[in-house]
Amino acid sequence: METQLRVDHQFVDATQSPNGQPGIIVRALLKISSTAPLNANRPPIGLSFVIDRSGSMSGDRIEAARVAAARAIERLHPDDVVSVVAFDDVIETVAGPDRRARHHNLVHTMLQLDTRGSTNLSGGWLRGREHMQHAQGLIGSLPGSSRRILLLTDGHANVGITEPSTLVELARTARTMGITTTTVGLGDGYDDALLRAMSDAGGGNAWYIERPDQSEDVMAEELGNLLSVCAQGLRVTLALDEAVTVVVTHSDWPASTTATGAFQFDLGDLYAAEPKPLLLELFVPVARVESLNADATPIATMSVAADVITASGGVEQQVSHVPVASPLEGPQHLEPEIERAVLLAHAAKAREAAAQLQRVGDAEAARNVMRAASEALRASPEYQSPAEGLALRRDAEEFDALAEQYAHGAFSELEAKYQMQRSYNTRRGKQGYDEKLRRKRGE
Repeated sequence: METQLRVDHQFVDATQSPNGQPGIIVRALLKISSTAPLNANRPPIGLSFVIDRSGSMSGDRIEAARVAAARAIERLHPDDVVSVVAFDDVIETVAGPDRRARHHNLVHTMLQLDTRGSTNLSGGWLRGREHMQHAQGLIGSLPGSSRRILLLTDGHANVGITEPSTLVELARTARTMGITTTTVGLGDGYDDALLRAMSDAGGGNAWYIERPDQSEDVMAEELGNLLSVCAQGLRVTLALDEAVTVVVTHSDWPASTTATGAFQFDLGDLYAAEPKPLLLELFVPVARVESLNADATPIATMSVAADVITASGGVEQQVSHVPVASPLEGPQHLEPEIERAVLLAHAAKAREAAAQLQRVGDAEAARNVMRAASEALRASPEYQSPAEGLALRRDAEEFDALAEQYAHGAFSELEAKYQMQRSYNTRRGKQGYDEKLRRKRGE
């Protein structure tokens, strides 16, 4: 497991300061990465596909879910354990938990799933959890093995357990049992806040399928991640110098506060193909700057901990302490990479803010958010960078187009879902998936 930290800083006067005092804003970008052990034999994984077959899933949505699950099953190793649950107001075990090699006709069966009934999301998820509990007996307790529920739905829970907080707590509890949850929303009707909260609590991913032809890309990303787990339970604990405060956390990871007052970020599992970023801004009062420089005291310390899969196939708990230290000299020292990351994070938040305003019918405010976000990107020196500024220019062009859509009332819930997922991708470092999800001009 490798960590890379970049830090820059800028002086702010009392009018720009978060607490009305002059000081230094320190921006820190931590990237955590690893590679899959070359000599390790991958332990079998357990995967339960929990598929919504309610009436609203008819047509393209059930087709996307069927194809997504079928193609994922085809990629599994013969020793992996797989099950399939279909739910409407009735919960049906399409295939119980067993080795992939023993499910001879499962792909064909998957492709025949039809639609009917209401949406007992909790019942389907609970059956999937039950299957993954049974999967432990087939997989055993091999170090680094994974068991995951993959929930695909287009709607809201309206039968069974429907309280969002209870569903989220179920996912959280399953994670303590070694069973993680990934969610996939289809179309424009699903509860994106619920599914994202379940995936966060469950230690998995949140995906979005807008069109059936995206389903294979989503499953390729999810399976690629699951089959290349390098470390599990990745978390970063941020301990601050007594005078330092957090201004903003740009990366959208679940966070909590420890008994000692430190911040802890839950980054889930670490995959070989997807480094995990943590981007935040800290404030150092000007009165503390001189003593920090004189004593060479870190502004903060990031402790990175995870259960890392070793080359021998075992698991080793690793902890590394990364000091956030930089001589706070001069009015500013800005790093282009950090500046771009912050700009893209602000752009991601603007996407989400505009989508939320759209949902409450305030198209004018949504348009203004998009225009302001575009102007902020264009005003940055990084915008003109030939290669590195490409993402900024693309976002600015999209925001201009969105502002026009909002101005003319040409928006929909499908647009809101798309923008919310794009925001999530940026703030979680999912650049590969974001490229696949990104619409072509004119779509």
